[in-house]
Amino acid sequence: MAENDKNTLKEYGNRVRTFRIEANISQEALATFAQLYQSYIASIEKGDINIGILAQRTLSDTFGVKHYQLSDPDFPIPSKDILRENIRLYITSKNIDPSYLRDKMPDYGKYMDQLLRSGFLNEPRTSKQIAEKYKQEYELEISTARITNILSRGVRSSKINTSKSACGKLNKYQLI
Repeated sequence: MAENDKNTLKEYGNRVRTFRIEANISQEALATFAQLYQSYIASIEKGDINIGILAQRTLSDTFGVKHYQLSDPDFPIPSKDILRENIRLYITSKNIDPSYLRDKMPDYGKYMDQLLRSGFLNEPRTSKQIAEKYKQEYELEISTARITNILSRGVRSSKINTSKSACGKLNKYQLI
């Protein structure tokens, strides 16, 4: 890929990140609203991938702007209040739970640490089982991708053994 193309991807990714940060939402919340994966949002923001026009439109619709405005560095980013109202209108139209639009996203890492101390991961668990436990214990919705991300980074990664499930498609996580 040409250097100019890489710069274009990074500029677009920075623009998406700026909109997201101005709206005061996490990558996970944006992924939920746009019905994409959090890892996909992260890759877009880093400028690692070239997304299609439909994904661009979905992201811009989420923020309440046109796809060409989202990518235009001269287009002024709307205020937090306007962005959040646009997002609220968009997610309401898509029947997405508006509770994700809280001012402060929960500290999922803190809750993961509590699960680790509770002994829940003394037995191998899939990310789906962990997500169900989050909902049961903390009344929080969390994506399986976010769980994988939390368990595979920092200090937690050295405390967790990751193995394939019997079907070979899902990872299982167990406290070492």
